[in-house]
Amino acid sequence: MLFDIGSRDAAFKRITQEIRDQILTIAQAHGSHTVIPIQGSGTFAVEAALTTFIGRGDKALVCINGQYGERILTMLRRNGLAFETLVTPVTEVPDVALVADRLATDPEITHLCFVHCETTTGILNPFSALINVARANGVVTIVDSMSAFGGIAVNAQTDRFDVLISSGNKCLEAPPGLAFAIVANTLLNRKSTHATTYSLDLYDQWLSFERSGEWRTTPPTHIAQALHRALSEHSMEGTEARWARYDRVRERLTKGLRPFGITPILRQELQSPICLALQAKHWISDQESFEYFYNFLAADQIYIYAKLHAPSQTFRIGCIGQIQDDWPDRLIDRVERFAPTVARRDFSRKFACSSLSREQINA
Repeated sequence: MLFDIGSRDAAFKRITQEIRDQILTIAQAHGSHTVIPIQGSGTFAVEAALTTFIGRGDKALVCINGQYGERILTMLRRNGLAFETLVTPVTEVPDVALVADRLATDPEITHLCFVHCETTTGILNPFSALINVARANGVVTIVDSMSAFGGIAVNAQTDRFDVLISSGNKCLEAPPGLAFAIVANTLLNRKSTHATTYSLDLYDQWLSFERSGEWRTTPPTHIAQALHRALSEHSMEGTEARWARYDRVRERLTKGLRPFGITPILRQELQSPICLALQAKHWISDQESFEYFYNFLAADQIYIYAKLHAPSQTFRIGCIGQIQDDWPDRLIDRVERFAPTVARRDFSRKFACSSLSREQINA
């Protein structure tokens, strides 16, 4: 940051309002929604939305096809809120017809919760269709768009969601530390909150902004300034161009890694450009073997997601952020040094974890 700023002065109030306006512009939500920033990671904002807008007499239907859907479920359970689940394999999207049937036949369901882009695999869930079926049944929608917002287009005028949650540090390419909820004015005008904690009460936070233009508590001013800058850069590039930039990274990695037996877990029509979930069945079979592979890449300052997803036996490579043009090629070259060619078909035998010495990993 080029200057210090006070959390209660006019300059910071202006930055806060511009952040809210810029986010509404990205979501095409001016006039229908407002933006409520919250200090902390996106996880804080997800729990804030769930506990503010879901009460003890409500029941949520949670669509789960990955770890982030499971996170919603855990938050509801920990807060003693009622729920039903619709569990789908991580390589498939929720069945919209089945969701519609559940909503139509269970009048106790008041909220539909799902993930826009499930970071476990990068799968794109049917955003518009799920929003529409919820509205047709008078059900409030709460969407975790943590990995998607700013990289995947959202139009609140055509897809009339009630609550959409995200943060600054993925497709908006800002530092972590500030999250937000985009909330329909009709929901806020119900003038009620179910939150049981001061910090996670989005409704009360919204009232503070509307009445005084201020945060209720001292916000992270340097993080707000960084998000303001990132949003300005996003406005110059645009969501569609950012999608295309990420997509070029994904396509280069997919094409370059395939000769080594490393392939995407998803069908092409389900893949977002946010991240790639990949299988290497010949030579990555458990967390230990994955860690050797991870360390081999990290020795050349190439970093991927640092954990194997055990149920699907996949590892992930992020395609977002300010990736340099040569980064995918460097990763592919490093993999070529680690794995034999497909023709030799001896991945597991030649490159078993026990045979990788420290010198090989650091080579």
